[in-house]
Amino acid sequence: MKKAIIRQIIPIGLAIGLLWYVLNGIPLTDLATQFRQADSRWLALAGALVVGFHLLRAARWQLTLQALGYQPTLFRTAVALLAGAMASMIIPGAGELTRCGTLQRTDGVPLAQGIGSVVAERVIDILMLGVLIGLTLLLEFNRAGQYLLDLLGPSLARFSNQTGTGLWVALGVLTGLVAAGLVYWLVRSPAIRQHRLTARLLGVGRSVGQGFLGIGRLRQPGLFIGLTVLSYVLIGSVTYVLFLAADRTSALPPTAALTILTVSSLGGLAVPTQGGLGTYHFLVSRVLMLYGLNEPEGVIVATFIHAVQTGYSLLLSSISFLIVPVLVQARPQTDGPDG
Repeated sequence: MKKAIIRQIIPIGLAIGLLWYVLNGIPLTDLATQFRQADSRWLALAGALVVGFHLLRAARWQLTLQALGYQPTLFRTAVALLAGAMASMIIPGAGELTRCGTLQRTDGVPLAQGIGSVVAERVIDILMLGVLIGLTLLLEFNRAGQYLLDLLGPSLARFSNQTGTGLWVALGVLTGLVAAGLVYWLVRSPAIRQHRLTARLLGVGRSVGQGFLGIGRLRQPGLFIGLTVLSYVLIGSVTYVLFLAADRTSALPPTAALTILTVSSLGGLAVPTQGGLGTYHFLVSRVLMLYGLNEPEGVIVATFIHAVQTGYSLLLSSISFLIVPVLVQARPQTDGPDG
């Protein structure tokens, strides 16, 4: 119980700490001006793109459920997906369980089957993240390198000043060799292989592998991948459209939106907080500085983009929560796949 509470408190503490660090010294009047001067036409288009993004995600999930023999409508799938989006904003990682639980209540899809349908999605999302990283490095190699230097440079400089660079290189090589030897010993050790934790980890690995192979059993695997790619294009376009909504960012190139999408996705995996609070603001403001904005401007724009995207998602998720009880009452009486 205590561990569960701690796991929930840590993301909240990280979000508050990062937000305070980033927004400290930023005048609220400047933030208000950013929102007040934003072009409402571009904001409306951004909202339409957010709706389209969630519909595409729902359609993709619907394909995996159909492969399992269940036939929820696109509307019901979208409602469950948005309910999960709300849950993930409150508790990081709770979105998958909530959306599967919601679909169990509205359409009778067993929870285990629903969770299994998410595995293939997660595998593809990880692969898409790799594609995003590759595209960012290909199109913005210099800026990506500068971004890493800006983040890690002070720490590296401090270490190199304290000791010789050669010593750190030697220590790094030695650490790598020791780690490789340790991994080899763990793999070969019968006691480790038979341990309960090892069995669970291997089970997770097999599930991911089965999920990946399950993509090939989809009725329309090409459509599944196409929906995935298009959803990433849409969510990246939301950022670019919000660039166009303000004068200070209207000249930023589309590659800036790509870089933001890549960095924020990596940040969400590395430092998960409620709805990306704090993490997004810190990382994206540093990205914007690479495109000519100063630090306060970067923070203001990052806050604006995050607030608009989160606001639209919260609105849609809130509507979905109001719809769920209605769908539960109108739940179709099915007892199994294709039933």
